[in-house]
Amino acid sequence: MALSQRNALALMVAVLLLGAGVLMHSLTDTSLWADEGWTIAASGEDSPVEVISAWVADDVHPPLFFIGLWGWRQFTGDTLFEMRYYSVLLTLIGTAIMYRLGRAMFSPMAGILAALFYTLHDLVIVLTQEVRHYPQQMMLTALAMWLYWRFWERPTRSRGVAFALAGTALIYSHYWGGFVLLTLGLHALITHRHNFRPYLVANLAIGVLYAAWLPVIYHQITLERPNGLPHALDNSWVVYKTLTYQLVGIPEVFWLVLAVVGILGTFSTADRKCWRPTPASILPAAVIVLTVGLSLLLNTDYPSLSWRSLAVIIPSICLLAAHALAQFRWREQMVMVSFVLICALTTTSAGPVIRPPWPAMSDFLVTHSTRDDLILLELDTDEFAFDYYLDHSGADLRHVSTETKREANPAEFGVYLDQLLADETGVWVAKLDWPYYDIRGDLAARGFVPTATPITWPATVGRPIEAWRYDRPPQGEPWATFDDVLQLFHPVVDAHANQITVNMLWSPNAKPAWNYTVSVFLLNTEGGLACPTDCQHDSYPFENRSPTLGWESGGLYFDSHSLNIANLPAGRYQIGMKVYYFTDTNFTQLQIAPSSDCSANPACEYIIVDTLEIN
Repeated sequence: MALSQRNALALMVAVLLLGAGVLMHSLTDTSLWADEGWTIAASGEDSPVEVISAWVADDVHPPLFFIGLWGWRQFTGDTLFEMRYYSVLLTLIGTAIMYRLGRAMFSPMAGILAALFYTLHDLVIVLTQEVRHYPQQMMLTALAMWLYWRFWERPTRSRGVAFALAGTALIYSHYWGGFVLLTLGLHALITHRHNFRPYLVANLAIGVLYAAWLPVIYHQITLERPNGLPHALDNSWVVYKTLTYQLVGIPEVFWLVLAVVGILGTFSTADRKCWRPTPASILPAAVIVLTVGLSLLLNTDYPSLSWRSLAVIIPSICLLAAHALAQFRWREQMVMVSFVLICALTTTSAGPVIRPPWPAMSDFLVTHSTRDDLILLELDTDEFAFDYYLDHSGADLRHVSTETKREANPAEFGVYLDQLLADETGVWVAKLDWPYYDIRGDLAARGFVPTATPITWPATVGRPIEAWRYDRPPQGEPWATFDDVLQLFHPVVDAHANQITVNMLWSPNAKPAWNYTVSVFLLNTEGGLACPTDCQHDSYPFENRSPTLGWESGGLYFDSHSLNIANLPAGRYQIGMKVYYFTDTNFTQLQIAPSSDCSANPACEYIIVDTLEIN
């Protein structure tokens, strides 16, 4: 179906709006994972030079995306939405480029369909909803192919410069872009072998512009990853089927048939022309075949196979499928496009990597920590993702990655830990199970004891996720005693992140005979409850996790209560607390546990823990 320029523009606007809606839907719903956390930490340095020297040079990627994200953050910010929207923007630009690529190589309809297929591709959607460089990798692949095709059609100096710059940007974004550029060079050599000089000069220019990064590549391969990438896939049929499922999409047969038809060249269902490959259809086919083939060959000597890296072939798959579908009459096109839309919006062939529940764990630690606590991160490579949530919680909490310190200098770790914990009385350990080390022995050796049962979250890929609470036994007399049994030590009150956290340590001098309830509440200047609901918290110790009937004489037990102060007016408030228990099974007969310090209230129902100013 012939398209006017006006109709093509209207359709592209519709494709871009659809793509924006799909890509931005639930953009922040999934948790950050390890690689996203690393990317955020790397791009958070003070300058692009520090981004490269302190992070990228010792990793396995080139620097362009990280520098671009650094620049983006200077003008926007570092909320999860803002940083993931950078990926959305790159994909939308890639969608527009796919239209120009399909239009230049085949037809306006092929351009529209290529843009539609690209923005609805499951793996494109998954990778776009991450703070990672793969959307830029795919966008620049499409850009390099489009500018190469323009250069191939008319090799002028300006077109050659544009292609050289796009090609350089591509391999400064991802190393697998080199396979794409190699394919483009071979395509020019075969199809324009009698006039190859312009293409040779353009590729030499890319090499010159890239030469400065070659020593870094050598460092990354020989020193940082001499044995290959740790998460590389193996060459096996199971992996091949997985790659097809991820990269082609479902139903796989539909897309593979369309791609094959696109390779065969132009045809018409009305007048039967000979199906034959053309220079235009050979190009994306060669990108797919050579990139995949060379990736598998490289993987035999240097393990590096990844479906994320192979995402460079997605623009070519979408282009071939669009070229094939564009040859049908408009009725058949409408049927198949409807089928594609239904499949894209109701099924998926790719999903995000498994995400640990870092937001939930961070919220928990923020709720039950004060500035007196130190949070130790034993989280493997997920420490940066977890750091992000702690740093953006609104709470001024101290945390340090002890696992990173230990791995960087294991011989000096004991001395480091002595210095780190010298003045600490209470610590949290955030733990993602790692079978090679357990820091709890180090804490016990430095006088810390567990004061709460481990807090657990759903395991990630079989690896338990837990938070452990450790405290040093307090010295001296208890701060208060309730019912002559429950000794209260070291109450700490802290206002942060729109809440008040009250942490306590209890030690019974005899085995409790009741399940005591601890009530913590906020009082105004008149001595009344500051608000009807959020200003009081009643529970067995530590949110019912540590009922006192399970306590033993002389044991040490952590307790924590949180009050919501988001809607409270500024002013001076008092933190009160009382302890009580029920003497009947119906929870109707309440008995106040008297405190050893009743000076704050003659009725002796509660005591004042602290006074604070809320601004």
